[in-house]
Amino acid sequence: MDDERGRRIGLNEAVFREVNERIQDVAESFELGDQPLNLVCECGDRTCVQHITLTKGEYEAVRADPTHFAVSPGHEIPDVEEVVEKRNGYDVIRKGGAPAQVAEETDPRS
Repeated sequence: MDDERGRRIGLNEAVFREVNERIQDVAESFELGDQPLNLVCECGDRTCVQHITLTKGEYEAVRADPTHFAVSPGHEIPDVEEVVEKRNGYDVIRKGGAPAQVAEETDPRS
């Protein structure tokens, strides 16, 4: 994988992560507690329209590491990331290489 492709994938995922951050912010403003959040898949495919469901606690666990993303099962890109956990309805992936650098640079929580 070349670095430019990796950066593009990383930027796509960062955009989806930012969308999910806004969804989580809205849920907090409505004091929804630990009701499941309907989020967008954070995979590197910019055309993906899959949704995933996580509780606030599950979402916070994913966000604890800026190189981790929540994706629909099977949406990982093997030469860019690895599945580190399979959950009910979604997988947690970890970035490596250029996409990991993009993930850290664009982390809205740092």
